[in-house]
Amino acid sequence: MNVNVWSFLGALVCIPLFLFTIFTPTIFKLFQMTGTHPLIIVFGVTLVIFLFGLVGLKDVREWKAMTRSMVSLILTALLMVVIGFIMIVGSLLS
Repeated sequence: MNVNVWSFLGALVCIPLFLFTIFTPTIFKLFQMTGTHPLIIVFGVTLVIFLFGLVGLKDVREWKAMTRSMVSLILTALLMVVIGFIMIVGSLLS
C-alpha cells in the first residue's frame, strides 16, 4: 500500500485518538508526571499524518486516490485547527 492509503487510515485513527484524549481524565493525570500535555502529542501525530497526506498527493492517478487524499487532508487540517484552538484558549484561561 502506498502513502496515500496510510495517510487516510492515519487520519481515521487520529479522530478516535483525539476523542479518547479529551474524554479520558486519567490520561491527563498520567501525562502530568512527564510534563507534556496529551493534546500536544495528538497534534504532533496529526501533523505527521497531514504531511504524509501531502506526500501521498504525488501518487494520485485516479479519482479514488484523489478523494482519499482530500479526505485525509481535510480531516487532519480540521483536527489540527480544533486542537490548536483548544490549546490556545486553554493557555489563555490558565
